[in-house]
Amino acid sequence: MLSLRRWSLAWLWAVGCGWAVVVLPWQPVPAASWHLPKPSTQAQPDKAKENSKQGEKNGGKKRSDKNPEEAARDKIPKAEKPKAVKFNKPETWDGETVAEVVIYAYGSRPVIDYVFTNARFEGIIKIAVDDNQPPIEGKILEYILRRETSDRNCVRIEVELPSPQGGEPQQLVFGFNGYTNWAARNRQSITLTPEAQATFLASLKHDHFALLRYKEDGTTVTRVPGERIMGIDTIGLELTHRDGSKTKYFISSQTYHILHLEYEVQVSPEDKPLRFRESFYDFRPVQNILVPMRKELYENGKFKQRIEFRDVRFRLAKLDEDLFFRL
Repeated sequence: MLSLRRWSLAWLWAVGCGWAVVVLPWQPVPAASWHLPKPSTQAQPDKAKENSKQGEKNGGKKRSDKNPEEAARDKIPKAEKPKAVKFNKPETWDGETVAEVVIYAYGSRPVIDYVFTNARFEGIIKIAVDDNQPPIEGKILEYILRRETSDRNCVRIEVELPSPQGGEPQQLVFGFNGYTNWAARNRQSITLTPEAQATFLASLKHDHFALLRYKEDGTTVTRVPGERIMGIDTIGLELTHRDGSKTKYFISSQTYHILHLEYEVQVSPEDKPLRFRESFYDFRPVQNILVPMRKELYENGKFKQRIEFRDVRFRLAKLDEDLFFRL
C-alpha cells in the first residue's frame, strides 16, 4: 500500500471537497427556470404508424421506441410548491420554511427524489499546487448512487492529471461505498493520511445536496444571519448534522439558490480546525433539477480548486454498483 504524499494530497482536496466557493458577480436565473417544462408528446408520423402496425401484430400492444432514460423523463412528477408559506413576508420565515423554498427552487422534493436516483458529473478540474505556479488542469468524473440518507450515498471520483515528470497522466480514484472509503493511484491502492481522509469524508457530508435532503437525513435547519455578498442579500441557514457538525449556507434572497456554504474539519484535537468555503454559480436546469455547473473551493482563505462541469446526467439507465467497491 502506497502512502499519499503531501503534493498528492492537494489533488485529494481538489476532488474530494467538491462544489465551489468564489465570490463572483451574481447573475440570477429567472424564476421561470424553476418551473418544469412540459414533456414533448408529439410523435414522429412514420414512427407512430410503424408502432400502430406493430401493435396490431402484438395483440394490440404498441411498441415504445423510447430508451429507459427518455421513458423515465416522461414520468417526472410535477413540482410541488411549499405549503403554508407566505411569500410576501420572507423575513418571517423560519429555517425549515426557507429550506423548503430552496428545495422548490431546485426542482421540488418529488422531482428531485424521482430524478436523482443516481448521477454522473463530468468536467474539468483546476487545482492549486503552489502559490508560485499556475493551477494544474485535468479531467474529473464523478458517480453518485443515492441511498436512503446522504451519509449512505455511494460516491466514486476519478481524476486524471498530468504527471509531474511529464510521462503518462496520473489517474486517481477516490471511493465511498456507504460505509468505508478507499483510494487508488494508477490502479494501485493507496493509504490516505488522517487529514486526507477527514477532508474527503467531510466534503461528502457538507454538500449543497445535504440541505435538499434535510428531512430524510434527520438533520436540523436553523435560520441565522446572512451576509450581503457582491451586492446580493443572503439568508443564512445552519444545518446541524446528526453527529453535531454544522454546515452554514448562504441563500440568495432573490432566487433562493445556494450561493455559498462553509464548514470546519477537525483532523485531531491538537490541531486547529480547517475552514472550508465553497461557492456555486452558473446554475442550469438538468432534467428539471437546478445544477451549479461551476464551483470553487477555498481552505483557510486560500484557493484550492475549480471545477467546471461539461456534462451532467441523472437517473442513468445503467450504473454498475461495483464501481463503488473496486479500483
